[in-house]
Amino acid sequence: SPKETVLGAALSLSEIAERWQKQAPTVFREWLELFASPPIRNRATLGGSLATASPIGDSAPLLLAFDATLHLASAQGERTVALADFFTAYRRAALAPGELIVAIHLPHPLPEHVRFYKIAKRPTDDISSLAACFALDWEEEDTITRARFAFGGVAPTPVRVTAAEKTVLGLPWDESTMHRAQAVFASTLQPIDDHRASAAYRLAMAQSLLEKFLSERSHRRA
Repeated sequence: SPKETVLGAALSLSEIAERWQKQAPTVFREWLELFASPPIRNRATLGGSLATASPIGDSAPLLLAFDATLHLASAQGERTVALADFFTAYRRAALAPGELIVAIHLPHPLPEHVRFYKIAKRPTDDISSLAACFALDWEEEDTITRARFAFGGVAPTPVRVTAAEKTVLGLPWDESTMHRAQAVFASTLQPIDDHRASAAYRLAMAQSLLEKFLSERSHRRA
């Protein structure tokens, strides 16, 4: 539909890639290469990935950056839930007993400038220490009109840093604006220490990835 892209929750990631070849944003293809291994992508589904409510799953940050909503269904009926409201606590989701995720809806227009980053001990086929997806739209003069900053691995649930998103609206996408967003990251993110990474490392990486996002934009313009 011209108003949205609908991804079937029970399709394997490989099937989604096959069906969504022409219109899929570049970031989706880049993200897919980092999601586990081909045999797992042949079986894994977005519905299963989201329903586990893992704070370090790689699908949630990407879909949060696309402002996704979920179509849920059970014998009692159907409803829609914003993905940003779906994760309620560590490993807890807003699924009622007997309820299933039917589809993931991505509203149009899709954001224009999107990048997904994964920090892990191995480049591929590894659990993330931290995952991030940043999405921006801007007008002439680089004034930001829409922002999405989404993370996994920095809180008990996947999160969007809405305070940072609001902070950058109406500003040019430059170093000063980036520092504003980084400051909000520092005051709102709540990473933990575990065997994959320390809390301090995760916070530093969250801030550093935003700097990388800006530098990649600057490099493309040079």
